[in-house]
Amino acid sequence: MKKINYIYKSACLFGLLAVGVASCDDYLTIYPKDRVVEENFWEDANDLRGVQYGAYRQMASTVGKMFIWGDLRSDSYTINNPTTDQGTHNTYSNILNGMPDSSMSQFDWGGVYTTINLCNKVLKHGPEILKKDKQFTTTEWIYMRAEMKALRALNYFYLIRAFKDVPYTTKVISTDKEVENFRLTNQLAILDSIILDCESVAGQARNRFADNRDTKGMITNAAIYSMLADMYLWRGSLHQGRNIKNDTVVAHREDGTIDSIPHTYEGENGDYMIAANWAQKALDAHHQQVEDYLNSQGAFATTNEIINYGLSGVDLIKNDFKGASSSTPYLEAQNAIFNNGNSIETILEIQYSKSDGTSNSIVHSLFGYNDGTHLKVAEDAMKNAHCSDENNQKYDSRLWIGCQTYINDTQAKSGYFCLKYQKPSIIFEGSSGSRKIKYALITRSLINDYNGWIIYRTTDVMLMKAEALACAKLGYDNDVLNLVNAINRRSYCDFNNETKPEENFTNRSKTTGNIKTSSDITPNSKNSKISLPTIPKLVATVMNERQIELLGEGKRWFDLVRMAERYSNNDKDPVDERESPAGVAKGEPGYVGNGQTGMAAVVYYFMKNSVGEQSCGTLYNRFKNRWGLYCPIYYEEVKASNGEILQNPVWNKSRYEQ
Repeated sequence: MKKINYIYKSACLFGLLAVGVASCDDYLTIYPKDRVVEENFWEDANDLRGVQYGAYRQMASTVGKMFIWGDLRSDSYTINNPTTDQGTHNTYSNILNGMPDSSMSQFDWGGVYTTINLCNKVLKHGPEILKKDKQFTTTEWIYMRAEMKALRALNYFYLIRAFKDVPYTTKVISTDKEVENFRLTNQLAILDSIILDCESVAGQARNRFADNRDTKGMITNAAIYSMLADMYLWRGSLHQGRNIKNDTVVAHREDGTIDSIPHTYEGENGDYMIAANWAQKALDAHHQQVEDYLNSQGAFATTNEIINYGLSGVDLIKNDFKGASSSTPYLEAQNAIFNNGNSIETILEIQYSKSDGTSNSIVHSLFGYNDGTHLKVAEDAMKNAHCSDENNQKYDSRLWIGCQTYINDTQAKSGYFCLKYQKPSIIFEGSSGSRKIKYALITRSLINDYNGWIIYRTTDVMLMKAEALACAKLGYDNDVLNLVNAINRRSYCDFNNETKPEENFTNRSKTTGNIKTSSDITPNSKNSKISLPTIPKLVATVMNERQIELLGEGKRWFDLVRMAERYSNNDKDPVDERESPAGVAKGEPGYVGNGQTGMAAVVYYFMKNSVGEQSCGTLYNRFKNRWGLYCPIYYEEVKASNGEILQNPVWNKSRYEQ
């Protein structure tokens, strides 16, 4: 793990010259050279804050890779043919076609471990600064500790979703003497550890900051609750796919010890119900945050109308479609969330700033920018996600900016593109009653180089709760559909009926809500030999809504991997030699299959939307089992680890190792 440690050592200087990303207007703090020596550095709270802000900025520099890990391989995209940057284009094309290679720098996780190490530094030195600096209060340290534990947990959460088993440490690496090789830790063990870390500080962070940009850009209680909902949703899926009904939490503590803690279950639905409860707690905390902000700002806090559709803790920006039958409707929610940034709906958003010298390059590289755009949206995938009532001429406005052809510099672009990070003008054709989208017009002056990158927002958490309840199998159908309906309805434009009264929304699923519940996803005759599972219709409905609502936000591939893990079949799949204890036979307690069934379900049910039916067999053979859904480990890490880091068994060769 020498490469991680090299980056850790480099991060010491970065941490000491820590650059703030999300606090006040002083974004760059450079300390005198005589304070760059580690042992002389930690003197007062300003030193601690500098490294704290440096951790946020470091994470901002890794967002591009996190998108690639969390979304690029999904069924939402096909490759574009840009006229520039062919090397990156070829890499993205190979990843999309199921041929990732461990030599690709996109799988270098070093930057994420730098963020983790900066969090570890703050957590280590905080108590000593509390004793040294009498101006640094216990309350401020409690807030900071909660932020750093949660930020560290969030970065580990990205790693285990992307790579499965990864090195795990809470130790600070500051000097050459502290360098050591860290072996891989099991994904579930790390998940348990970061869940306990987050639970240990739940409610101890700030509810909001004085400045709205800090409230959105730094960890608050609502962000921690959202993370816990997400983590428990993953835990439930990993357990379901391994037939774990009762188990013990394995916690790796900061002092290096390992604790085994009994985990309380409500039958097999335990993790899912805990996830749903944390999601609601996140919504409630965020709602209070919004209320406090609006009250503090008075009449000028926001010009957007906020609506809750009768749901507890929900604050959604309402789109006003008046005049849509004859003119272009203004998309209030779209512009507030993605173009203006730090909106009412944001729970955690990574910040970028011209004055700070940081820009969101991933938006430029991948989405609706110019001839360098690498991705197109898979039209069939959006059609599957789009549940509309064509007879009533209802249209989902998210498709106008999420899946449309566009014109840039007077030249029409073929295909469909994600334009949600731009500010397009929507060009319609036809008259009232038959209006249709023609194309979206982008002008260069409206492109924002400094879009924030949203980690969590209201609708994401609502859909986490909906998915958890759908998976719990306890009769929450109406609750699931009400959550999905609210998100879907906010985006609908009915050209024939410009007025949209919002009363009597509760329990619309009993009547004629906007959502048509998806059918159960069942195997077809072509794939019967693979013994694919049936995915319940409520789960499929939530998956469809997540795809269209969160398009281009780094979520879809992680959603598919979670789905694959959930529907793995241990009784029929071959053994996973890394997870099953030696000598345990199929059907016996502790036996873990290799996830081949869940992997096949993702390929044949979802990937066909982007690669086509005929290519599914090729992908199935390439992915092989659940390990093929996770990323290869960067080859330099494997080479430098002295055998402690084992390559992903599906991607166990790179062009440097042939």
